[in-house]
Amino acid sequence: MAAKKTRKRKTSSAAKKRTRKRQKDFAPFYKEIAVLVVFALFIFLFLSNFGICGYIGNSISTFFFGAFGTTYYIVPIVAFLLVILLISNDYSSLAIKKVCFTILLLCMISTIFQMVFEVKDAYSAFLFSGRTHRGGGFIGALIGSFLYKELGGAGSVLVVMLVSIISVILVTERSLLSFLKKAVDFFMIEEDEERTAVKKQRVKGKKESKGSELKKKRSLNIPDLRLGRPKPSEASPMPVMEEEPRASVQMQKDFDDLIVQPAPEVEERSIEPMEPVQPKASKRSLVNKDKETRIKPVEILPQVRTREGDYKFPPVSLLEKGKKTSNNNKEELRQTAQKLQKTLEDFGVHVTITNISCGPSVTQFELHPEQGVKVSKIVNLADDIKLNLAAADIRIEAPIPGKPAIGIEVPNKTNQMVMFRDLIENQEFAQARSKIAFAVGKNLAGQVIVSDIAKMPHLLIAGATGSGKSVCINTLIMSILYKATPEEVKLIMIDPKVVELSAYQGIPHLLIPVVTDPKQASSALNWAVMEMGERYKKFAEVNVRNLTGYNEKVEESIKNGMEGEDFKKLPQIVIIVDELADLMMVAPGEVEDAIVRLSQLARAAGIHLVIATQRPSVNVITGLIKANVPSRIAFSVSSGVDSRTIIDMNGAEKLLGKGDMLFYPSGYQKPIRVQGAFISDEEVGKVVEFLKEENNVEDNYGADIQEKIQTAAVKAATSQERDEYFEDAAKFIIDKDKASIASLQRVFKIGFNRAARLMDQLCEAGIVGEEEGTKPRKVLMSEEQFEQYKEDYL
Repeated sequence: MAAKKTRKRKTSSAAKKRTRKRQKDFAPFYKEIAVLVVFALFIFLFLSNFGICGYIGNSISTFFFGAFGTTYYIVPIVAFLLVILLISNDYSSLAIKKVCFTILLLCMISTIFQMVFEVKDAYSAFLFSGRTHRGGGFIGALIGSFLYKELGGAGSVLVVMLVSIISVILVTERSLLSFLKKAVDFFMIEEDEERTAVKKQRVKGKKESKGSELKKKRSLNIPDLRLGRPKPSEASPMPVMEEEPRASVQMQKDFDDLIVQPAPEVEERSIEPMEPVQPKASKRSLVNKDKETRIKPVEILPQVRTREGDYKFPPVSLLEKGKKTSNNNKEELRQTAQKLQKTLEDFGVHVTITNISCGPSVTQFELHPEQGVKVSKIVNLADDIKLNLAAADIRIEAPIPGKPAIGIEVPNKTNQMVMFRDLIENQEFAQARSKIAFAVGKNLAGQVIVSDIAKMPHLLIAGATGSGKSVCINTLIMSILYKATPEEVKLIMIDPKVVELSAYQGIPHLLIPVVTDPKQASSALNWAVMEMGERYKKFAEVNVRNLTGYNEKVEESIKNGMEGEDFKKLPQIVIIVDELADLMMVAPGEVEDAIVRLSQLARAAGIHLVIATQRPSVNVITGLIKANVPSRIAFSVSSGVDSRTIIDMNGAEKLLGKGDMLFYPSGYQKPIRVQGAFISDEEVGKVVEFLKEENNVEDNYGADIQEKIQTAAVKAATSQERDEYFEDAAKFIIDKDKASIASLQRVFKIGFNRAARLMDQLCEAGIVGEEEGTKPRKVLMSEEQFEQYKEDYL
């Protein structure tokens, strides 16, 4: 029995599922069938007005004419439209509300007809006699009689008109005030046109009268005694400017006024804040007011010209010149701006585009949101904006520092390459007084960005492989080569990868040859720390605070003829580390300590650090290094975590690569986006070859430093290989004048193998002699000799 019941339940459930499936099969046709039925009903009701639909049609017609009166002629059409509105909107709440207000409007229309035709007997119309189709029917008579009793004739008309207007506003969702404003503006425009026409006629009359006077003078041979140029109002009347008509509707933004594409040969030097677009703004650029004025390009830099003396600057002709091309079409920018505005409006965010800045690789659209829009709402729509614009990636700067606007940066379809020669020929670079000025690149407005390494005062460059770090370092070095002499700036290059900075081997600016050994690199950094200490001692002797003051004292002494070997000008030193990760793997403690000490104290001594790495992790860029290196350049990275490691915020993961950077020097509130300059290996090779051929300078100062660094590297290598008890064991053996492995085991509490290795190290150093069978080893050094050995090798 239980099995039969379960079978019955299964069959009944299966039957129900089949019926549900059949019902779902016809679901797509329900709306279409409903529309057809409603349309047929509309035709039937409409034809019943003319008495051609039989008894049922006449009865329905009589009923509705009795209820609505004259209004019934439009009832079938309105009913059909309302039903279609409900079906198409899936019976939404807004559609239902519109239907209700439409029915209320029909009732008000019936009341108006009732008042016009003054049908007195309201109840006689309800008997559905259908003898007359005039008046407002039972509904109009009922509402009209009620209002007439309570409010009188004038009050009834006022209430009916008010309810009708409110219903029309709610059904059409159109403002009555805006319609009235348009009408007023229309008449005002007509008045302005009449005034302009009158002014034109007056001007025309003046022209004709002046022309007749001149004719009279010529005919009478009366000479014109006026001297100089004729006044414009007399001889050549200027056209009178017509007054702009007032805006009758909201004017569409002309995006041509917003697009800023700097002329190829024009270079800008300052960025002025943008102003929001006004509806009656004249057609001119909204960015820099001096965009209209053309600045003459610099033909050749004063620093680049060959000077008399040993050192010759490389000419700019060794570098390649960039092609001057416009990277974007105005029509494309206009379409992108419209898409952007439409996308935000679809999500309920109303904005005004106040400026469009076309950079070499990225275009920035500045948006001004209306009052009450949260910045986070626009930031959260980044993926939707990227989808609708079909962009590879976008970056949102919210807000732009110093402006009441939000910047959305969209990649250009075609990128414009920024060449290094274009930057150093610019006036910004030519007029920079610092000898270690650095041509970074061009910003989003196409302006050349030149920074001073002395003000940074240390720089960290990080980014993924192939993002443009090495090219950025090349532009930095080449900027110094085109700006300073070897006596003014010295370079220390550390290149554990061997292949990047080796091209600069042999240039006169190098203090020592390019360092490729990581152990020697830590020694070079330690030498820089010692040099910093010695410089501060020299500053204290002459009572100055920094390198500039010291060199000024030296210049004064030269004028007075008091220059000495120890008192001469000191050069600025720039230490460039191409790959920090390799150094941190070999000697993390020594490298980090040296970098931290230099970054904390070396600024006033004229020593500056430029550190680059392709692995921006906390093991490489430690907290101490980040805290003491305030200026950063972030290239494209793989994740937001790496971006936060470099610049303490997201954004670098949105970069495009190939020199696209976030430049964040000390003193800036937020990083700025810059397209870095490109310089090829061939150009670097030409400049280096020129410097080698034209400048053969032997620097003994650099040779002494190189010897010190190599000696320090040897000491470091030997100290790492020796046992930590080496010095103590040597002192013990010299003091006891006996050398045996057993005594070392007993005194230092170590095993036999370690004691034997320690004895071998003492033998290699020449402190004890060779092994002589069972006899103890001879002690070969005295205490004085060991102290000298420590000074030389330990």
